[in-house]
Amino acid sequence: MFENYLTEYGSSVVGGALFLAVACIFAVWVDRGIRHVLIKQAKIDPAAATVLARTIRISIWVLAGVAVLEELGVEVASLIAALGIFGFAIAIGMRTTANNFFTGVMLFILKPYKVGDYIDGERVEGAVESMSLFHTVLVTADGTYVAVPNGAMWSRSVKNFSRPRPRRFEIDISVGRSSPFEELSPIIDRTLSEETALFADFAPLIRIVEVTEKELIVRAAAWCAARQSWDVGQRLTAALRDNLASAGINVHSVGLAQKPARKKKKPATIPDDDD
Repeated sequence: MFENYLTEYGSSVVGGALFLAVACIFAVWVDRGIRHVLIKQAKIDPAAATVLARTIRISIWVLAGVAVLEELGVEVASLIAALGIFGFAIAIGMRTTANNFFTGVMLFILKPYKVGDYIDGERVEGAVESMSLFHTVLVTADGTYVAVPNGAMWSRSVKNFSRPRPRRFEIDISVGRSSPFEELSPIIDRTLSEETALFADFAPLIRIVEVTEKELIVRAAAWCAARQSWDVGQRLTAALRDNLASAGINVHSVGLAQKPARKKKKPATIPDDDD
C-alpha cells in the first residue's frame, strides 16, 4: 500500500517541493528588487518600502503553498474558508494590535512625522527615536523613552515642530517726514529681494502705517522659515538701515514691529450683600 501511495503521489510531492523552493527564491528576489526600486529610484521611506516588499513576499509564499496543496488533491476551498474563520476570530481578539498595524502603515505612507522630528502628540512631547508598524518611540526632554501606540498617534492631533513652517515678520522703518514714499519703496524692495532666505512664493509687502508731523513710518512685511525669522529679521534690519542711510534718507529708527500687548480684563467684582 505504501508503495502504491509513493508511486501515485511521489512525483507530485517532489514537484511541489521543487516548486516551493523556486517560489521562495523568486519571492526573495522580488522583495529585494521592490525595495531597491522604491528606495533608490522612487525615494520612498525605507521602512515603508520594507513593509510593502515583505507583504508581497509573503503573498507569493501563500499563493505557492495553495497551488501545491491543490496539486496534491487537498480541498483548498474548505481550507481557505477555515483559515478565514480562524483569521476573523484572531482579528477580533487582536483588534487593537491590528488597528496599530494598519495605522502604522498609514503613518509610513502619509508621513506626518519621521525619525528625528520633534513632535507633540498623545500627551507626550519629544524627538522621534524610531518608528515601527505598531508603535512610535519618543525621547522626551528629560531623556525618557516613551513608546506610543500608532493608533493613539493617529487618532490625536500631532504638532510637528521640525517641519519648515513659513512665518511672517514685519519691520517698521521710521524716517523724516520730508522723505517721499516713492523713493523709499524701491530701496526697501531691492533690499528684501537680495535676501535669499525669504520665500519666493510670498511677495513682500511695503506700506505706510503712520504719518505724523515729524516722521513717516513704513512697514515692510516678508516671509521666511519660522526657525530663521529672528536671524533674517535682524539681518534685514541692519541692511535696510545701511541702504537707506547710504541713499541720503533721514532714518530715525529701523526695527522689528512689536505686537501690541493684550490688555488684561479686570475680574468682575461681586457686590457685597450690604450694598
